Amino acid sequence: MNAKRIDPNNDIAKLLSELDLTDTLLLLDCLREVQFWIKDAKGRYLRVNQTFQLDYSLASMDEANGKTDHDLSPPWIAGAFRADDLLVLRGQRIINRIELISGHDRMLRWYQTNKFPLKNHQGDFVATAGIATLLPDLKGPSFPLPRLAPALEVMQDETKTSVTNSGLAKLVGLSVSAFERQFRLHLHTSPMQFHRKLRLARAAASLIQSQNSIAEIAQRFGFSDQAHLSRQFKDVYGSTPSCWRDKHAKQKHP
Repeated sequence: MNAKRIDPNNDIAKLLSELDLTDTLLLLDCLREVQFWIKDAKGRYLRVNQTFQLDYSLASMDEANGKTDHDLSPPWIAGAFRADDLLVLRGQRIINRIELISGHDRMLRWYQTNKFPLKNHQGDFVATAGIATLLPDLKGPSFPLPRLAPALEVMQDETKTSVTNSGLAKLVGLSVSAFERQFRLHLHTSPMQFHRKLRLARAAASLIQSQNSIAEIAQRFGFSDQAHLSRQFKDVYGSTPSCWRDKHAKQKHP
């Protein structure tokens, strides 16, 4: 009779299940220019690494515990982070998304982001974990999307409020369809949706940080008029520009 074969994978799985992996999180503090975090279902931070702490100018890593993105980030960024959390809590993973993020100092920087759902022992999604890796400058040789970099540079320039798929595709030497495919593959959205949300984020910031009229802000960021900005703004932020401004003005000066 043949001896029963032992599957080594079962032994590995058993060993892993018996390990206390808590201290392995300390290794994440060794990562440079890579933020790591875990958040609960309400968006409260449970654990961050040292890079996260330094990027958000926190006195310690523990200072992030219990805080949400609305405590740490500008509201137009916090809302986008929360939308990601809700998507991930439904079981969807965000893999290697290239995105432009405004940090604590309000400077826009390029990151590569990954976000995963975390389950409890009953198999329910109860938390999210993520990493965001700071990318080199668009013009640098190490930027991971050199073919798309010229188009991204134009879109990042806030003075370039009117761009087209055909113009951007020509700039990078691709057909319109090939350009759109590459853009969606790496940025998980279409070029025009990306540029629209970027302009809306700048408008959202300007509504809080400046005294300019809504009409002036609409013109500055490439919207045909105040009504056009209001429609687009409510679609993304669920609020009119005037309500957004009043709400955050009260939060700054209660």
